[in-house]
Parts: sequence; structure tokens; C-alpha cells
Amino acid sequence: MADKYKVVIIGGGPGGYVAAIRAAQLGLKTALIEKEYIGGVCLNWGCIPSKALLYVTELKRTVESANRIGLKADNIGIDISKLKKHKDDTVKRLTGGVRFLLDKAGVKIYEGTASFLSTTEIEILSGTSKTKIDAECFIIATGGSPIDLPMIKMNGQTVIGAREAVDLPRIPESLGVIGAGPIGTEMATVYNTLGAKATIIELLDSVLPMLDSEISAASEKALRKQGIDIYLSSKVTLSKKNGDRIDLEVETLEGKKNLTFDMVIVAAGMKPNTADLNLAIAGVKVDSKGFVIVDKQMRSNVTNIFAVGDVTGGLLLAHKASHEGIVAAETIAGFSAGADWKAVPYAVFTDPEIAGIGLTEKEAQAAGKKIKIGKFPYRAVGKGIATLATEGFAKVISDTETDEILGIHLFGPHSGDIIYTGTALMEFDGTAEDLGHIMAIHPTLSEALMEAGLNVNKKAIHIIN
Repeated sequence: MADKYKVVIIGGGPGGYVAAIRAAQLGLKTALIEKEYIGGVCLNWGCIPSKALLYVTELKRTVESANRIGLKADNIGIDISKLKKHKDDTVKRLTGGVRFLLDKAGVKIYEGTASFLSTTEIEILSGTSKTKIDAECFIIATGGSPIDLPMIKMNGQTVIGAREAVDLPRIPESLGVIGAGPIGTEMATVYNTLGAKATIIELLDSVLPMLDSEISAASEKALRKQGIDIYLSSKVTLSKKNGDRIDLEVETLEGKKNLTFDMVIVAAGMKPNTADLNLAIAGVKVDSKGFVIVDKQMRSNVTNIFAVGDVTGGLLLAHKASHEGIVAAETIAGFSAGADWKAVPYAVFTDPEIAGIGLTEKEAQAAGKKIKIGKFPYRAVGKGIATLATEGFAKVISDTETDEILGIHLFGPHSGDIIYTGTALMEFDGTAEDLGHIMAIHPTLSEALMEAGLNVNKKAIHIIN
């Protein structure tokens, strides 16, 4: 006889495990199914391990740059084995903590791959054993995986994805990175600092093309300054093995180029993990790219089946998935909840760090908004000068008539932490004037965001307009 639950969550990443904990908190009999590791891609192969690597490599670059202001440190090296241990220990601690929270919440964990048998029943395949589960409601939280490119196949050795890259299989002499999104730029930054000669190849005309154009331009400049080569508006058309290396044929603005690398990382986008779910049997609709279609309550077209996180498309962010998981769980429990946030922040952990929220300048203009912009450079902030963060800046976009903030974009150290103030303000319809009146501690880099808010209306103190 099948086990019965109020709600079953398929996938144990940031969307799934948070949904499971919240459902259990609300008194719902809850089960979670995960086919690999609790924590999903984010904790095991994405957000967390990559930040552990980025932190160490950032320290190396910071110490080297601080040599010019008196810090004596020569021949700085990184012990790869210790770095990998730190990364592994960090992952183990966090995933262990999540499993502990699930256990304490009373969530039943099943290991295996789930597939729908009907709208109320699934089957879990674990090795050769099969288990059937009945539930009143399901939450699909299976996430996404890297897109396969037809012209270059990942083999886990010379051609790898982000999952393999964070395990530092080796530090090649030369590294090609296909894709200049967050994953591509972050991995290029890590490996370049560890000694590889990194080259980024991007199909579109800018690095981090989804970001505000001024942020993208500043990021490109910073990456090139670190010694990373970048080919924009370029396409890999052919790849072939060349002994222990790989040859790429690339169409660039300057014509066709033949590039050879010891290793290539493919970071060209994500696809939803829905292939094993048998969604058609349950009648769940997906869009043209396979992402599950949901409403503001994260409910699919089938009333008792919900979906959260990367499997639904849109902004593929761990924190967004977690909040969507809470919405789905609370909706199932009968509460009035909705994924209708005005403010969903993002961050890219390159060097310098990047963060933003809301509309870019081009998006605001395309939407027909009449806008005014306030910018403020970190070179005009005391902490920016003292800590060599002078390349950074803050940018605030607001509505000309109402002064309501439409977007905030940061380029500089700790941007991911500083953006939280803007997130809260935007969520509650704050204005640029409001932002300028919120006190920032002196001396901190957050003063640049405050002054950018003031500068929207030409009231900034520490800059001449």
C-alpha cells in the first residue's frame, strides 16, 4: 500500500527543502524526494562551493594589489588540496545542517528519482527498488542543468560543466569558457587566479549581457585587467580533440579563429530538469523550453501540483526558489500567499562583485518609462579610497514623475550585501529621495548607494554635478 502525505516535494535544493520545512512547520504531513544530495546544485555544486573558491582567489588578488599600499607579501600561492578541502568541508557542513533541519521538522526523506503515475500518485525509483507515494499536493522543485551544445560535447575531462569545474579537477595552462553569464565569468575568475590563462567566448555583444549596460562594460574592463581574454559576438562552430587538448573553431567579429585549450568549461545556459517526471501523465503544462508554467501561487494548470525554482524559468536564483517554496507551502496550507515581489535581487561574485535589482536603464526605456538616473563612484567614498575599491560605483534609476525607484545596480566589493537596503525599499515603493535619507554608516561602501539616491535629484554631497 502506498504511503500517504499531505504534500510531497520533488527535489531537495533551495526551493524544495525550504518548501518542505515550511510545510512541516504548518503541520502538514510532508515528504521530500531527492535523487542525489540534499541541498541540490546550489549547496553541492553551485552557489556555495563556487563562493568558497571565489573567496580564496579574491583574497589572493586583494593581497597582491595591497602591496602598493604597504602590505609586504611576495610569491603568494594557493594550496589546491587545502582549497578543495575547505570547499568540501563547507559543503558538508551546510548540507548536513539542512538534513538536520528536515529531520527535526519531521520531514520524511526518500532517495531516488520520482515520476508521476497520476495527479495524486508518484513512483520513486532507487536502484532496483520502487516505492509508490500518494499525496494530496505535490511541489516540483527539480531545478535545472547545463544546456548541451551540439558543437561541443561535455566529457568530464577536457570539456566540463560548472558542476565539475567547482571540484577543481586540475588547473590547466589554458582554459576556454563558453558563455559570459554569471557562471562563466565566475569560473573564469577562479581559474585565471589559480594560474590558468582564461579565455571567455560569448555569443552576445557583452559580458553578463542580462545586466545594466554600464555594469556589463565595467565588468568586461575588470576581467580584461585580470588578464582574461574575451571574444564577444562570437560563436563556437566546431570542436575536436587534439591529443590531451581540444581545438575550437570560433567565428568572431574579426573573422574565423582557431583556438586550442587544455580544458573548456561550457556555461551557456540552463534547461529544466523535467525529463524523468512524466509530466504528461499528470497533465502538467510546460512552455516551449520545457519550463513548468505556474501562477502567482506557484500552482501549475493542475490544481494540486505546484512548481518552484529553476524548473519554472525566469530568474534562476536560489533565494528566489526558496521564497517560491514558502509561497507554495503556505498556499497548500490554506494561507493567502503569492510570489508577487516587486524586488528580486541578484548578485554576480566576480571581482569586483556585482549586484542589482529591478529594471536596467535599457529595460526602463523600452518599457516607455521616463527616467532619471543618479550615479556615485566609490572613488568619492572614504572607504572606497582606503580599501582600493575605486573602480566601483552605484547607480539608481527612478521614475521622473514619481521618483519611485525602478532599479538599483552596484559594482564593487560587498555589492551582494549592500543591495539588501535597496531591496527592502523597492519592495515598499520607496523613492530615490527615501534612499538618500536612509543613513549609511561612515565609513562604509554603502555610502555610495546613499549618495547615488541623493544624486538622482542632484542632491549628492560628495560630488560635483
